[in-house]
Amino acid sequence: MIELNGQQFEIGKLTVFEQLAVARKLGPAIPIVEGLVADRNAGKDITLLVVLMLSRLSDAESDEIVKKCLGVVTIRQEGGWAKLMPNGVLMFSEIDLSTLLQLTASVIVENLGTFFNSALASLHQGAASQ
Repeated sequence: MIELNGQQFEIGKLTVFEQLAVARKLGPAIPIVEGLVADRNAGKDITLLVVLMLSRLSDAESDEIVKKCLGVVTIRQEGGWAKLMPNGVLMFSEIDLSTLLQLTASVIVENLGTFFNSALASLHQGAASQ
């Protein structure tokens, strides 16, 4: 659970196929993704990295990634938790750009951080040994 602007959010799990789709789309932005998932940036405001990452992609790819990510986020409401984007539609007008970017980053880090960190470390080790 994370708290942003006084709201509580729960970061859910992407299916393995959604993870693959997001990872594949982020390919052109790998140098930025590396900074996004880096342990040294944990707890920092990484919204600018998300903007830079998405700027490497087409509008359609960026929209697809953000919608897939926000599709697994729930928001705390009176009486329980509600999906932030049921059926691909953002249901809460109080979600601003900064919150949208932070939630997108949180989903990517939570669902793909271990994969990207491991894969990138392996690539770096391979390059260092050559």
